[in-house]
Amino acid sequence: MGYTRKNPRFDVNFGGTFAGEFLAGRGTIINLSVGGCSIESPVTPAAQAVMGLQIQLPDSQWPLEVRQAVVRWTRGTTFGLEFHTLSAADTARLQQLLYDLDQGPLVVMHRTAR
Repeated sequence: MGYTRKNPRFDVNFGGTFAGEFLAGRGTIINLSVGGCSIESPVTPAAQAVMGLQIQLPDSQWPLEVRQAVVRWTRGTTFGLEFHTLSAADTARLQQLLYDLDQGPLVVMHRTAR
């Protein structure tokens, strides 16, 4: 029996910055769900590190802010975050983006062309 995720993940290519108690860095969000994401970065935090994350969404000049996330795994230059704390507004923005991604890339491209 294979592992099934609670929430679907979508392949993306968004810029992001992260900072914790002992490190900060930039990376590329390579997949995203309502509960977390994977990031490629030359700066790799330790598993269980707690940090904040800002994700630059394609439809906004303002980043989506994850106030608190926990590193669940690391593999080379990639690591996985589980989101713990987002504002209600950022949760709604994330849910709308994921809904649009589920509808197909043309929906997101059309929405960002405003």
